[in-house]
Amino acid sequence: MPKFFIKTYGCQMNERDSEQVAHSLLARGYERASKESEADVVLLNTCSVRDMADQKALGKMGMLGRLAKERPHVVFGFLGCMAQARGGELLKGLPHVDLVVGTQKFHRVADYVAELVAKKAARPEVAPYQKRAMDDLRFSIVDVAEEPGSQSTIRDQHALHLLHCSADARRGAQPFHRRHRA
Repeated sequence: MPKFFIKTYGCQMNERDSEQVAHSLLARGYERASKESEADVVLLNTCSVRDMADQKALGKMGMLGRLAKERPHVVFGFLGCMAQARGGELLKGLPHVDLVVGTQKFHRVADYVAELVAKKAARPEVAPYQKRAMDDLRFSIVDVAEEPGSQSTIRDQHALHLLHCSADARRGAQPFHRRHRA
């Protein structure tokens, strides 16, 4: 079975969301990898309330581009608030990114991963100097649509949680980015 690796940036809520996604992948028979170089699926879940988490995740995904060239079957994706806020924009500078899933669609990640793993397994191998078929944006999945009935409360709850986060108590509250204001 394929192995997955999830790296989480941000608050405890992000940790909980990553565990939810991990549980859904484990239920499908995927195995947890201890590092991204061993994984067939690499997902970065990040908060966008604090710019440092954004920058770390973007930098990490940029570095994973080398792994994408060495192991073209690997599925790479962004999850969480940053994915929700930036959507398809995340694909522009990172052609190896296959998946962008917002905060209201964590329950669909396992389905999307399975679809992408199958697509990558079915495609013919191409020479390393040629553009990979999966680098074509038509093969990527971006789902940041609002889930019916959620009424945009997830991000608001996350922002409220951050106001009371223990890290804020130690370092002082950090200003929200405009994209988190209702």
